[in-house]
Amino acid sequence: MKIGIISREYPPLTHVGGIATFSAACASLLTLHGHEVHVVCNGLETKRETLSGITVHRVKMIEHHFKKGKWFFPIRKWYRKHLPHYLEALTWARTVERYLTTHLDPGEFDLFEYPETGGEGAFFPKRILSSSGRSIHHHPKLVARIHTSWMDSFANNKLEKFLILRLQRISCNRADRLVSPSRYMADTYLSQTLRVKKKVTVNHNPITFWEKPIDWENKKLVHLLFVGRIEHRKGLQVLLNALTEMGQDANSIKLRVVGHLHHPTGQLDRDCQVNFEKTLKIKSANPDHGFALEYAGPGDHSDMPKHYDWAGILVLPSLMENYPYVALEGLSRGCYLVGSQIGGIPEIIDRASRGILFESENSTQLAGKIRECICRDREISENARDIAEQIRSEFSPEACYIRLMEVYGADFTKESQE
Repeated sequence: MKIGIISREYPPLTHVGGIATFSAACASLLTLHGHEVHVVCNGLETKRETLSGITVHRVKMIEHHFKKGKWFFPIRKWYRKHLPHYLEALTWARTVERYLTTHLDPGEFDLFEYPETGGEGAFFPKRILSSSGRSIHHHPKLVARIHTSWMDSFANNKLEKFLILRLQRISCNRADRLVSPSRYMADTYLSQTLRVKKKVTVNHNPITFWEKPIDWENKKLVHLLFVGRIEHRKGLQVLLNALTEMGQDANSIKLRVVGHLHHPTGQLDRDCQVNFEKTLKIKSANPDHGFALEYAGPGDHSDMPKHYDWAGILVLPSLMENYPYVALEGLSRGCYLVGSQIGGIPEIIDRASRGILFESENSTQLAGKIRECICRDREISENARDIAEQIRSEFSPEACYIRLMEVYGADFTKESQE
């Protein structure tokens, strides 16, 4: 089969976030099973390259459709100030439409999948119909995977949020099939926020693990790990407050932070980064006072095992989340999870052997959960190996491939078996 994946993020040129992780894992898995895979993603310049058997189309974003001239300057200025996220999402959706129309023939593909974030499929080239209404041009099946939610914290105002959600809603309604990696996204976000009435299939994303054996000897429960962008919604500020509240109980704890420190786009993100940098500076000057703090910078996917193998506890203090890859990666490397009770995190921490939950933004409760985990050192350590094996089995390449084929439909499943 010839399959296209529309993904704004795709490594190695773009940062590895949830979208990039899904796209890379999905493309590799399909290629491994003999399918022809094309990925259309954002790039600094428009070019086509082959990476590990996958045809990658790096597409430079087109310019915003604003009328030129000084008389329209106030309008352009207002849009860029008040609707920056919407303009970005709209421009990427239009960029995809133009590239598919001018550089690719969608009719040659069996299927396109887009990990929906901001309307990637809103302007997907329409079917060509005859006067009788029948299709006279083959049209690929469209699968929209609802991957990331657009909540209030993403948009600067209600108008921008409305426009982004409208763009995403259009994209979802155009798709032949809707998929979500978590029940939270399928029930709460799609039906209540987007108000999409179509049936949604909950189907976990494919994920790529590492073959390198786990270094069990290096792992300690007092080693805490935070993996994610240093921004407000990822909740690093909640974790730092919790460790500070623990006082002398945190003296033996070492916290390692792995993630990008991007230029902040809002005041909340700015406050989060300032708080982190200030705490890092204080801990560097007073290493023997309270918990220890280390910033390891952004980590390439291939370097992550050393961080997971060092950590006994992986903390996910997010204020909003879908079905985080980092949680599954941590479990697969023997980490115990302490996660906020939001989004799809409870669907992963669905049993005490995997981790423990706390109320989102409640740093005092988080401090108590960390204390509790450290007291259960032996119990948690004894279960870690079995949990790691269970996760690796549930998300093995073959299991993930079968789930993908189920999403694509009976015809695709039959073809793959043949």
